[in-house]
Amino acid sequence: MDMGTTSGTRASPPLRMADPRPSKKQLEIQLGRLKILEKPNLRLEQYPVSAETASELLYMAGFEHNDLNGRVIDLGTGTGRLAIGAALMGARDVLGVDLDEHALALAKENAETAGVRVEWIQSDTEKVNGRFDAVIMNPPYGTRTSHADTRFLEKALQLAPIVYSIHKSSTRDFLLKFVKKLGAQVNQVRSMKMAIPHLFEFHEKRQAIVEIDLYRIIQD
Repeated sequence: MDMGTTSGTRASPPLRMADPRPSKKQLEIQLGRLKILEKPNLRLEQYPVSAETASELLYMAGFEHNDLNGRVIDLGTGTGRLAIGAALMGARDVLGVDLDEHALALAKENAETAGVRVEWIQSDTEKVNGRFDAVIMNPPYGTRTSHADTRFLEKALQLAPIVYSIHKSSTRDFLLKFVKKLGAQVNQVRSMKMAIPHLFEFHEKRQAIVEIDLYRIIQD
């Protein structure tokens, strides 16, 4: 007789805990409800990351690679879409950094709307210090301030061993070589199209479609 069971009964299967993280679609819906700047600063290249792109990057980081468990920092957070998404994905601590106080005021409001805790700091990216488990960011593309994108990448790799970043696809060849020079490697690139709403006077259409790459960069 099997001494581990009672005659006539079956052992119950072990309980499986449901994953508390939202699905990619649920995340996109939640992030789509957050506010963006109505009058962004062109000099700072405050192009908002779309909810679709943000959820794709966060799904890539959180579900596919499990990189959003610890301390996460969002450089150039703007109104906080990526930082708030990381918190929704279960990151232990999330810090959002931006130079613009108006953007951070909206980020704080957005975090309250989403019901998550994020620490916000107003600072130039160059002045940020500390050690984090991962960086997530939608940096300036460098179209207004030359090499703004590479300065963000340099700083990100000083702060964490893993970086998730969004860049224009047209800069891919240059960035692959640049990351290698920094002693790191692009572990994964995912291409997609991102819609940018009509926010600036020179935008002629209701929205612009930009071809972008989502990067996963790791230290060698």
